[in-house]
Amino acid sequence: MFDAHRHLSLAFPKENALYATSKKSEWPRLLESGDKAMGGIGILPPELPIDVSDIYDLLRAHPELQIAEVGLDRRYPDTDGQALFLRTMLHIGFELGRSVSLHCVREDGLLLSLLGSEAKYLPPLLWHGCTASLETVTQAVRYTVIPSYGPSLYTSRLAQEIKHLIRMPFVLETDFTGQEQDYTTTFSRHIAAFSRHSGYSEEQLETHNNEIRAILTHNQTSR
Repeated sequence: MFDAHRHLSLAFPKENALYATSKKSEWPRLLESGDKAMGGIGILPPELPIDVSDIYDLLRAHPELQIAEVGLDRRYPDTDGQALFLRTMLHIGFELGRSVSLHCVREDGLLLSLLGSEAKYLPPLLWHGCTASLETVTQAVRYTVIPSYGPSLYTSRLAQEIKHLIRMPFVLETDFTGQEQDYTTTFSRHIAAFSRHSGYSEEQLETHNNEIRAILTHNQTSR
């Protein structure tokens, strides 16, 4: 089953997953990915500023790479700089036909405003680790955003709205950062929990997640 957002471990990246990165030093490992793994070029706010041409050139040279993860984080300074960088990443994603995985920490309003201003030129978008309000999720979906739900969903208020969430686009992720031997168990528990809350069978969730992978890559679903 496709995992819409996980991170690199010491093991070779080979799972049916989008491997997100947060700093430039991680990017070279994405080029070692196995057949099923997807690589995501990402930079989080603590690593800014960065020469955007480095990202653009790498994406041009490697059409299989996506943009993951980039976004907004109130815990760090220079909100204007963060917003400018995110806007640029959206433009690059749109130009090159790459999906963009969004990082957002306590900046939901700014994110929605930015997406609204770019509404005609948005690439496929994932909202990584989404635990926003149901109202915010509903508005984000109007901007082509696919909310991506990880295990953190079950400790948030949004967990009470799962029956509403499944009426909109969605995908599951692990946001995994641990030891590789724990990965399968982590994902299996998440799938089982979402199945119980949503009424989807685990087989239906697998088909659904793999279909989202095809949307993100414009390629055939990876199995």
